Amino acid sequence: MVRVITAIILGFAAVVGIWWLPAWAFDWLVFLAVVGSLLELSRMFFADLCERWATVVIGSLVAFLMIFYFREDVVMLPLLVFAVFALCCFFMWRTQQMEGVANRLGISVMALLYLGVSLSLWSWLRHQILGREFIMFAVVPSCLCDTFAYLTGKLIGRHRLAPVVSPNKTIEGFFGALIGSLLGSFVVWYLLIHFIPWWHILILASCIWFISPLGDLIESMMKRSVGVKDSGKVIPGHGGLLDRLDALTFAGPFVYVYVKYVLQV
Repeated sequence: MVRVITAIILGFAAVVGIWWLPAWAFDWLVFLAVVGSLLELSRMFFADLCERWATVVIGSLVAFLMIFYFREDVVMLPLLVFAVFALCCFFMWRTQQMEGVANRLGISVMALLYLGVSLSLWSWLRHQILGREFIMFAVVPSCLCDTFAYLTGKLIGRHRLAPVVSPNKTIEGFFGALIGSLLGSFVVWYLLIHFIPWWHILILASCIWFISPLGDLIESMMKRSVGVKDSGKVIPGHGGLLDRLDALTFAGPFVYVYVKYVLQV
C-alpha cells in the first residue's frame, strides 16, 4: 500500500514539475537529482570517503556546468576530458596501493557519464522549443513500460529475461512493456504533439521500449554487483532515487538527440 500511495504522489508531482514549473526551477530539480543519485551510487561502491566525495563533487560540477552555463555548447566536450583527468589525478594521488585502483577509477568515471552527463541532458531537453511536451513524451512511455512489464510478467511471465541480473524480469514482461510504451507515446502525441508525423512517434516509442527496461536492468546489475537491494531509502516503498530514475536515465538523452537532430523542432 505504501508503494502504491508513493507512486501516485510521485506521478502527480512529476506532472506538476514538468508542466508548471518554470525552466529554471526544473533545472534545479534535475541538478538535485544528479547530486542525490551520485551520493547513492558512490555510497554503494566507495568505502573511502575521499574517493566517494571526489566522485560526487566532480560529477556534480560537470552537471552544474551543463545545466546552468554551457547548455548545448561544444565546450562541454573538453570540460568532460578535464573532469576525467581530474579524477585520474585524484585517484593516483589518493591510493596507497595499485591493486583495484583502476576499477574504482572506472566506476567514478562511469558515474560521471551515467549520472552527471545523462541526467543533465533532461535539462537540455526542457530548453528545446517544445521542451515540456517532449519531456512528458519521454516520461510517460518509460513509466508505462515499467507498469506493463510488471503486469504482463505477473500474468503470463514464464521465461527469464536476464536471470543473473534480475531473476523476476521475464521476456513476456519485456514485450508487455512495448504495449505500455506505444500506449503512452500515442496518448501524449494525440494530446500534445499531434502535428508530428505518426511514424516518428512509432520510432520513438519502439526505442523507448528498448531503452527503458534495459536502463532498469543496468541499475540492477550495478546493485547486485555489490550485494545491494535498493540504492537508498529516500522514497518510501521504492528505495532510492536511482531506483526510480533507472528507466529514465537513458530515455531522456535519446529523446533529446532525436528531437534536436532528427525532428529539428
